[in-house]
Amino acid sequence: MNRVFMTGKVEGKPRVVYTPRGDKYMLFPMRVREGDLLIDVECASDLSMSRLDTEEGSSVMVSGMLTRLKIRSREVFKLKAQKIFWMEE
Repeated sequence: MNRVFMTGKVEGKPRVVYTPRGDKYMLFPMRVREGDLLIDVECASDLSMSRLDTEEGSSVMVSGMLTRLKIRSREVFKLKAQKIFWMEE
């Protein structure tokens, strides 16, 4: 089973993307302090579209599945969110 819980800070303004099938997703980069990782978070529209106004530096905890992609000569981590917990500052 591949289930992770990660906490971090939002590193960029969330954006909406559409798949070729028309599914709506929100994407945002998350900085995890331990290990200084930058992870792309991908979540289905029904999870978090109300949070598109989230500011950089906001704290978040994400539960989901971690995947690793190789793009050209570098590796990119992506977290496919199943639950997002937006933390109060």
